[in-house]
Amino acid sequence: MNKITRKIVGAALSLFVSLGVSAQSVPLTGKTAPEIAKLMGAGWNLGNTLDATNGSGLGTETSWGNPKTTQGMIDEVKQAGFNTVRVPVSWGRHTSQSGDFRFKINDEWIARVKEVVDYCYKNDMFVILNIHHDNDKAYYYPSFSYQEQSETYVKDIWTQLAAAFADYDQHLIFETLNEPRLVGTSDEWWFDVDNPSNNVRNAIAIINDLNQIAVDAIRDNGSACNKERMIMCPGYCASMEGCRSNLFKLPADKGEAENRIALSVHAYNPYEFCLGNKSVTSLTANDKSGVNWMFSTLNSMYKSKGVAVVIGETSASNKNNLDNRLEWVDCFYGNSKKYGIPCVLWDNNVYVNSSNAGESHGYLNRANSSWYPDGKVFVDRIMDVLGVADAPDVDDPVDDDSDEDGSVADDSSAVAYVDARTGIEISISDDVLYIKSDEPAERVAVFDIGGICVLEAAECNTVNLDFLNKGIYIIRICSKEAVLTRKVVRK
Repeated sequence: MNKITRKIVGAALSLFVSLGVSAQSVPLTGKTAPEIAKLMGAGWNLGNTLDATNGSGLGTETSWGNPKTTQGMIDEVKQAGFNTVRVPVSWGRHTSQSGDFRFKINDEWIARVKEVVDYCYKNDMFVILNIHHDNDKAYYYPSFSYQEQSETYVKDIWTQLAAAFADYDQHLIFETLNEPRLVGTSDEWWFDVDNPSNNVRNAIAIINDLNQIAVDAIRDNGSACNKERMIMCPGYCASMEGCRSNLFKLPADKGEAENRIALSVHAYNPYEFCLGNKSVTSLTANDKSGVNWMFSTLNSMYKSKGVAVVIGETSASNKNNLDNRLEWVDCFYGNSKKYGIPCVLWDNNVYVNSSNAGESHGYLNRANSSWYPDGKVFVDRIMDVLGVADAPDVDDPVDDDSDEDGSVADDSSAVAYVDARTGIEISISDDVLYIKSDEPAERVAVFDIGGICVLEAAECNTVNLDFLNKGIYIIRICSKEAVLTRKVVRK
């Protein structure tokens, strides 16, 4: 951030601290799935935590070796530049027969999940909530032999989740299933798109059915939020093969709002580099071409036709090859930016895995809510590629011309920042912040270092300025087309 940028933005933030507006005072509503996808920005997965399947009860959150999730962890994710958190959750072992539900979710478990979702809401972040790791013959399994039980399970879970989160606005996104597939078979992870086996054909038909049942259960809840909530739906295994198959169909939507269904895809691409063979540590020209093809195909098949696409999981495993992984970021996230397809980084908090090099996806050290050394470099590179502004150092002054009390002299000719990605221009004159874009900013929000929103306003392009305490702040300006996030230091 250059000198003049620090000057203007530092002054511009001065309005907000005294107002004490809550983070969700202006609900996000009325957005289509493509519009929400544009606002999601970079995403991060809370992996191997609430999706753990060892036993039942609240203790399962830590059963795979990760500490209990805290507000501080999510604050750090937000401050790094992420704007979306995917919260994978396994529900099956927390259910029992009760009343009308064959699979009634334990009240304590659903309350804990809501706590974690609220951590993200306090940071004005998008949240993806799903059914994870329940692709099991005890819960749902995409074969005709288990179809009736699977339908009951999916309907029961989404009926309860829709009720529990009925008043959460469009920041909360539901994802029907995670990687639905024929677990334990030769068809589990891959199939021939042009000539699938009969088992895969049947599985795809059932996945289509389960996606539809989930969407109907959510919409049938009746709340205004659930009527317009964005719902992500995967094909077989959430793979490229699954969404390319002509057998796969996105569900029909009987919600009152149109275009709220999105395609969910997982892409550890190229596989051997990102997730597989420990000896594959570098990228080839063919690897990069494969990534380019994947994004181009998702664009031509779905996004160009008005269907939102979200890559809910991606990552490149740490094989002591940071330079090569940064090269992957340039290629993968460069395509993400080019095609406007948001990606959600998988993080299992395993920095080094000596027994399985393909599962080293540790970025945030959750023991102390700080980034692993390579993880910080990796995440910063993502933000650089996507154009998310870096925060200045804490010791960096706001401006050399600042008054002793930290205020900034007016400079009516100064331009704080012009963002090439969003086209948003920020400037200040006579103690007023001006936001110049094609249309008035839909939302302006400012957060302190603890993730607390100190101002949120809607439909504005000018904001009067007052005073702001010293510290680090984040300003977010949302337009219909994109979101601009700036981190600043006020000294």
